[in-house]
Amino acid sequence: MGLGFLANLLSALPGTVVYHLLVCLGLLSAAGILWTEWRHTRNADLKPYLIAVGGTLSIHLLSVVIAPTQMTPATTMAVLSAPFLYAGELLSVLLLVWAFGQHLWRERAKTYLITGTGVWLVLWLGASIQWAGHAANQPITYNVYSWQVPVWYALTAIAALTGAGLLLRSETRAKFAPMAFILLGIGAILGGLGSQVVGLDILRGEGWGRLCLMVGYPLFAIALFNSALQDLEIYRHELQELSQEALRQSQELLFLIEATRSIGERLDLGGMLGRVADSVAMALRADTVAILLSDEASDDTLTMVAWYQVLGGKAKADRQIKIKQYPVIAMALRNRQLSFDLREENQAKLRPLFDLINVHNEGPVLIQPLTRQERTMGVLIACNDSTKTTFSPDQKRLATTIGVQIAGAVENSRLYRQLEGKALELSRLLKVRETELRREEAILESMAEGILVSDARGKFILLNRAAEEILAVDREHLINQTIEAAFTDANLRAELDPQMVLELDQPLETSFSLEERRLRVHAAPVLLDNGERLGVVSILQDITREHLAEESKREFIASISHELRTPLTAIKGYTEVMLSGMAGELPPAFHQFLGVIRENTTRMAILTDNIISVAEIERGRLGLNYRSVHIPDLIHETVKRYTERITERPLTLKLDLPEDMPEIEVDPNRLRLILDNLMSNAVKFTYPDGEITIGCRGLQGSMGQPTYVSVWISDTGVGIPSEEHAHIWERFYRVDSPLSLEAGGLGIGLTITKALVEVHGGRVWVDSTVDQGSTFTVLLPTERGQNLVEGLEVEL
Repeated sequence: MGLGFLANLLSALPGTVVYHLLVCLGLLSAAGILWTEWRHTRNADLKPYLIAVGGTLSIHLLSVVIAPTQMTPATTMAVLSAPFLYAGELLSVLLLVWAFGQHLWRERAKTYLITGTGVWLVLWLGASIQWAGHAANQPITYNVYSWQVPVWYALTAIAALTGAGLLLRSETRAKFAPMAFILLGIGAILGGLGSQVVGLDILRGEGWGRLCLMVGYPLFAIALFNSALQDLEIYRHELQELSQEALRQSQELLFLIEATRSIGERLDLGGMLGRVADSVAMALRADTVAILLSDEASDDTLTMVAWYQVLGGKAKADRQIKIKQYPVIAMALRNRQLSFDLREENQAKLRPLFDLINVHNEGPVLIQPLTRQERTMGVLIACNDSTKTTFSPDQKRLATTIGVQIAGAVENSRLYRQLEGKALELSRLLKVRETELRREEAILESMAEGILVSDARGKFILLNRAAEEILAVDREHLINQTIEAAFTDANLRAELDPQMVLELDQPLETSFSLEERRLRVHAAPVLLDNGERLGVVSILQDITREHLAEESKREFIASISHELRTPLTAIKGYTEVMLSGMAGELPPAFHQFLGVIRENTTRMAILTDNIISVAEIERGRLGLNYRSVHIPDLIHETVKRYTERITERPLTLKLDLPEDMPEIEVDPNRLRLILDNLMSNAVKFTYPDGEITIGCRGLQGSMGQPTYVSVWISDTGVGIPSEEHAHIWERFYRVDSPLSLEAGGLGIGLTITKALVEVHGGRVWVDSTVDQGSTFTVLLPTERGQNLVEGLEVEL
């Protein structure tokens, strides 16, 4: 009974079960090693090994269950499970290659696992379907002479040998893993050659291949055990190093505690650094220690503030030096730390430094810059001039730590002194500011206008005495209250609402009535440079007297204007009668005189009508008497009234009046006044031989009917500068032009025109260029009560 017998046994069907059982026993040890180490260390690197070994163990255990079904090849289970006995070997090798090669594809390990398993699953399902097709034609499964058997073995060999090659070319701690993959590859090759399809006689079946596979799988357990031993050795070394590091840090901590205690006891640099030099000498076991600080005013100057020598005691020398005179100090500042031993080439360049720290004998030197957040506070110099001992790396690290502590203490001391100075300065400024605030408060309280300030949330935070009197409210009742909580008057709420003013880009000026008084409000948002709105400042003025005086003035002007209208109408009527010849024939000279009287009477009548209209607009009593009007007829009437003046200039008049213009609902008298004002301006501000065009058009039709009507009067006159387009609608505003003196007038015609157009629900605007002329356009709705659509674009 030798290996040949064992190989023959493994070639038979019962040997298949034995083979898989032996493989499971070999893998159980590997699984135990992995589970024990994972339970104690929770090392994430062990997860792939656990997945691979667990998966391989599960595959072979399943094969142990499946293999006996091949004893009855005609069953469905036998047909479906036969390919798995070969495909499972490939999946086991793929899992082991993926696990032991994880250091090569650590970032893509999950992707490779899913991809490899998916490809294997597709191959296995396809092979199972093909195997079932063969089994349907002949009642054999496990020993069928199928090409699948050598193919599965070939794929397994390729996977195993590829894994061995990858591990041999890379650094891996699992030394036996490449050998195990080589044995798996050889076993797969021998199994394929010994299969019934190839039928190599010398092998006499698949037993020799399975024997190699049976030896290869336990080698993975040895590889994992060897890796675990290496991990334990690494942990032992790391623990030893940590213990030594902890001991060193404990010693350094004791020295640091002593030095820190000395640093933290006082803020006086002189006394503090004297004790620190003593502690540093003990911590570094140095014979001489000196501390030099940089000048706050100049980084090129150092001052020795503390000096300590074991045999000489301690002293303080306020000696100033220039860094450029000591190259070794400058070099240390650049390199963050510098140390010198007793070599002869160092003695010459260190001699000035020895003289500086009062050392007569040469010795190893350590120069540690005192830095704080990239700022140099000075240097710490330690010298072993008596013991001649070279400073160790631990002492150098300790010097670096102490240097940071000293630099922090120096900076804190300097900051404390600066803070004291800042505190004194702040106290002085605070007193000045308090004086200014008292002065500003006195000014605020003495102002006749009411001042009301609210924050961004709409709550009132400040008001003066005048505001209290104007609003008839106590200051305590209004502070920290919103306008809704402080006032019940709806008119007052609407006009003083801070939230409404906060949304505006420009200051707001308005006036309103409060009980029997009239108030004017100037309100503006408080803006920062970045556009943030902090609140609202409102200025209140009681203008009751001014308002009553203005009302009296308007009533007087309106009364005078009405009184003037009656005699002007009589003068104009009698003039017309005499000019018509109804009173008899008049001499030719009288016709000229009466024409002048008629023209000036007409101008005075228009002026009187304008004054009355302004008074009605200001009093809000502008009523409209709507009638259906054909606009071309009104335009012809207006042109007829101005024919004589147009002829005298002389000017050319053009009309653009469509025949199909619809009738619109307007107040005809108001519309005549609109046309008179625009026509009068066109005649007055157009140079002789110029041209005036009057036109109208229906716009935006619905079902063939116009919804709006535009009327325009265009001239070739002096024009209006673009910056004055917004001002020409203001009362008594007149544009400076060469014809202004000749034109005369009060500057209220366009104000009246705009008011009359808007009360009809329309719009009026101007397009003008200096020295090229102006075009005034009036847009009116065709029906009463219909307002214009916001943003309506009109093309003429």
